[in-house]
Amino acid sequence: MNTNSFESLHTHTTLSDGKLSHKQMFELAESLNISVVAFTDHDAILNDEAIAYLESVRSSNTKWISGIEISAAPPKEIEGLGKGGLHIVGLFVDPKNTALQEHCQKAQTARIERMQKIVSNLRGLGFTVSEEDCLRASGGESVGRPHIVEAINSHPENENVTKSLIEEMGKDSLTDAELKIKYEALITGDSHQIPYSLFLSHEAYRPAYVDVTYSPDLDETVALIRNAGGIALIAHYFTVKKKMPFAFTEKLLAEKRIDGMETVYGLWHTGQKDEPELETEKVEIRELLKKYNALESGGPDAHNEEDLRRYVAAPNFADPSIGMTEKILASGKANKKWSSF
Repeated sequence: MNTNSFESLHTHTTLSDGKLSHKQMFELAESLNISVVAFTDHDAILNDEAIAYLESVRSSNTKWISGIEISAAPPKEIEGLGKGGLHIVGLFVDPKNTALQEHCQKAQTARIERMQKIVSNLRGLGFTVSEEDCLRASGGESVGRPHIVEAINSHPENENVTKSLIEEMGKDSLTDAELKIKYEALITGDSHQIPYSLFLSHEAYRPAYVDVTYSPDLDETVALIRNAGGIALIAHYFTVKKKMPFAFTEKLLAEKRIDGMETVYGLWHTGQKDEPELETEKVEIRELLKKYNALESGGPDAHNEEDLRRYVAAPNFADPSIGMTEKILASGKANKKWSSF
């Protein structure tokens, strides 16, 4: 195993909305001296092809972990978060687990249905986009928002639609203080976030986004992951903190309803205005996890080569990932069978 090198415990492949295969992502991680890479695709587990390849590199210095990122409904006590709005990362899960396989089949069907509704809404906003465009971008498998963005970008005329929406948002922000904050964040932030801020989220200026029709709630999700031999962790907390307050999250940890949380996340917010706020949030999470002897995880949430290279080029961001897996294994909560450890 590599020493003193970063770990990527949140990584996507072409099984969901990533751009690289397991082989390509693993070889890239190895070339960048990343010591551990966990494959955490959206509602998708390792298939036979991926398993065969990963078994062939079991002796590599770079280690791998079988994982998943489940789009869950919030706990029953929380309202307003929407189905699929809470992301739970499972590490060390058995991809042969029947219940987990059945969940993935249901979730992927729900993703197709959601995509069809989003496409209809986008057309209502003036975009040229089709279901076929989205399926082509995804390779015909798990359809996520990045695929929908890719489908939109495949039609040059959509650039003018986006510009018009930004202009409308700017005009409306002159008489709406809350919208003005969002508008300034949009025009000064990372360009990758524009589609999500403009139309592909519930909080967007002109929301075309809809929830999936199927998603297990938090407790059901945690049970799925634990029964498959894994540990369950709340991913990128900043995306849900407005609807799931810190005090309630502490309650989940105190009641052992979750195994831990990511403390390395938000790579694309480095250098942005909200970076200090995120860093403060992560410090508070680490203190909370220490209080309840809970586990830390995280990584670049890498979807492509650029993400992983940006991660290793940001040591201040990535340093806390060093040694995470060792601590997880020392806890005795994870079955390391579905890893190369």
